[in-house]
Amino acid sequence: MVAGLQGVDNAGFFFEALRANRPEDCACIDCGSANPQWASVSNGIFLCLTCSGRHRSLGVHVSFVRSLLMDAWKPEQFRAMEVGGNLRFRQMLEECKLCDLRLEEKYAAPAVAEYRQRLKAQALQQEAPHIPARAEASAPAPSPAAPVAEPRIVASAPAPVAAPIAA
Repeated sequence: MVAGLQGVDNAGFFFEALRANRPEDCACIDCGSANPQWASVSNGIFLCLTCSGRHRSLGVHVSFVRSLLMDAWKPEQFRAMEVGGNLRFRQMLEECKLCDLRLEEKYAAPAVAEYRQRLKAQALQQEAPHIPARAEASAPAPSPAAPVAEPRIVASAPAPVAAPIAA
């Protein structure tokens, strides 16, 4: 459950794992720039810095923008990104023939507004995704057949205390 793991520290691990399985999320939905570091939570899509600024100008009712690494994330926001994604959003745009519209027209379109409402509802209905802790994300999972080693406790000497400076 996300509740104890929400925030900045684990967001990077969540998005790294999510995008590892969804290569379309490794590029900005609007301009195609590689490795987007921003997201529109309302639309469940990934954005580059430049496009995130354009999305901010649309208003939070149209595109609520968050940094993948610098902002705190709520469980339902993680879920919106997991349920959404660039591929799903692009497919909706193609089906509704909205791909060629200007950014402002595209995101103000009734079909996109409906998509946002459905995405939000799905994110709130379903259980929040598991966000790996730092140790989980960096260490490979042990093989079920391999014995698990006991953790070692290493004692360290206390740091020397400096003598007070005489006045």
